[in-house]
Amino acid sequence: MSATGRGCDPGSRVVLTSGGERVGTATADAGGRFTAPLEFTRVEPGRHTITADCGIVLTGSVDQVVTSSSSGSSTTLVVLVFFVLAGAAAFRLA
Repeated sequence: MSATGRGCDPGSRVVLTSGGERVGTATADAGGRFTAPLEFTRVEPGRHTITADCGIVLTGSVDQVVTSSSSGSSTTLVVLVFFVLAGAAAFRLA
């Protein structure tokens, strides 16, 4: 899973966090866009806010859903759905 966003200064470092935990990093390209893989250390069902800080703050959310397989095995399938971090949702830090 990865996060994609835009609105950063070209070449700026992007730090992605969720619940105070770092879940990814990237560097913005010449157009201020970035793509970064997200790595969660634990799976907790529910909606989680992802914050990308690159001098401005971009926010998005990810839903973590745990379901059981229908084959009767105890395998757990984790479905992660990421809503793209939108540059329009950016808030400038003062």
